[in-house]
Amino acid sequence: MRRLLLACVASLALLPARGVAGAADEAPKPIADGVLNAVCFKQVVLLGEAPSHGEALGFDAKARITDQLVARCGFKVVLFEAPIYDFLGFAMAVKTHTAKPDDLDNAIGRFWWTRELAPWRGRLFEASTQGRLALGGIDDQVSITSHYAQAALPQLISAASSKTTATECRETVSRQLAYTYDAAHPFDDAEKLRLQQCARKAADAAAVNPSLDSTDRVMLENFARYVDRQSPGVTMDRDESMYRNLVWYLDRLPAKTKVVVWTATVHAARQRGSLPAMPLGARIAQRLGDRVGAVGFTAYGGQTSRAARPASAIPDAPPESLEATVTKGSTWAILDSKKLRAIGSISSRLLGKFVADTWSDYFDAVVVVRREVAPTFDPWK
Repeated sequence: MRRLLLACVASLALLPARGVAGAADEAPKPIADGVLNAVCFKQVVLLGEAPSHGEALGFDAKARITDQLVARCGFKVVLFEAPIYDFLGFAMAVKTHTAKPDDLDNAIGRFWWTRELAPWRGRLFEASTQGRLALGGIDDQVSITSHYAQAALPQLISAASSKTTATECRETVSRQLAYTYDAAHPFDDAEKLRLQQCARKAADAAAVNPSLDSTDRVMLENFARYVDRQSPGVTMDRDESMYRNLVWYLDRLPAKTKVVVWTATVHAARQRGSLPAMPLGARIAQRLGDRVGAVGFTAYGGQTSRAARPASAIPDAPPESLEATVTKGSTWAILDSKKLRAIGSISSRLLGKFVADTWSDYFDAVVVVRREVAPTFDPWK
């Protein structure tokens, strides 16, 4: 995997500086320029979005900003808040010249499987298969489109299990990944314990097996963390797991390689604040300091749709909120850290719920949309 990442980065050219076609009120050029002015010189930039993961205008802006970070600022890797497994499978398919566009779509997942983002995903595929861009995922969760994980993990866990448990573990993991529970095999406490023991023992065994490829080891460890987190008493949260995966990629890239992380604003924040756990952005900032940039996204109101569910309203923000204050008479606003400091403490739903805080402590820039638009989704493949 290290050799593959190095090859992708070494031959990187520039992505076309084009965003997502088709979104209404697409992000104006000053929005992308404002974000670049704030974070172009950073090594790792985390681009947020609302926790609902369903806003077309935010998606459009992020795609355009990502294009510009690559084209104008030398960013060479894009990592998604998406399952790591199918991105590893996609990287191997790229290496063997067998990758297909559907492989990348499945890796990216349903949140961003929107019609508006389809041209951009196609350009990502072209750039990655031509060795001009490295792509990856940082989440340990397994999604419904994680087809590579569904095929590979049961065999990997079986191979890393003892002879007496190999078959049972393969079947247990297969049931979980396909969620084929029934009266004969319910998802009860005994099944959960069996799943956790199979996943954790396989990951621990693989960690000390030098014959295994690093991608196999990281897949097993991620699945074990995912299963562990569903059990009482487990302390590692999802942000910590995503942080470990981000560091795993950084450790395998040339020093100071510039990386975009496509994530949610609650994970991008450089400070914990009212969040229940320390976010990914704060964790990586502890490691890299001011080489980390964080960009928050929020909206005054509009519509949202998560993974093709029916569109729902985003309630209008209160009159005294950041969202209402900075978008009066405009469709977009871009606030760099200087403007955020000047505003001072103000209520915003940047972290999901309205709280008052000084947002320059959290973000290098904040993008505010006046009226969000629900995306449209391509049929499931």
